[in-house]
Amino acid sequence: MRYLAMAAGLGLAALAGACVQTPVISGKAVYEENCVMCHGPGGQGDGQLSDSLFKMPPDLTELSQRNGGVFPRNAVISTIDGYARGEHFSGAMPEFGVKLAGESVLLETGEGVVTPTPEPLVALAEYLEAIQK
Repeated sequence: MRYLAMAAGLGLAALAGACVQTPVISGKAVYEENCVMCHGPGGQGDGQLSDSLFKMPPDLTELSQRNGGVFPRNAVISTIDGYARGEHFSGAMPEFGVKLAGESVLLETGEGVVTPTPEPLVALAEYLEAIQK
């Protein structure tokens, strides 16, 4: 029994080491379907609806710049999902957790923690990372 528990632990450790699965879904397509109307085609907060919102959407190309040069992947995923929202949100941005549900990929979220995360959400975060200035 003890060996079984150790083997299971080693299996999880091995899984955690190889846990960033690449989504098959296009993050750009997810962005264009869900975000472009407010954040704009280039992610700079200049979408067609941006002028009619109470608060202007942020420039998504500056997320890394505002975070000391490091893309804040976990914060971005949590924000889009609706799990973590700061006081700076006007309420205009929907919680996309349910809308971006789908097949899950395993995502290492830090300190060896592996979290099943919807593939469209991971793809969108990867696209946002790719458009950073």
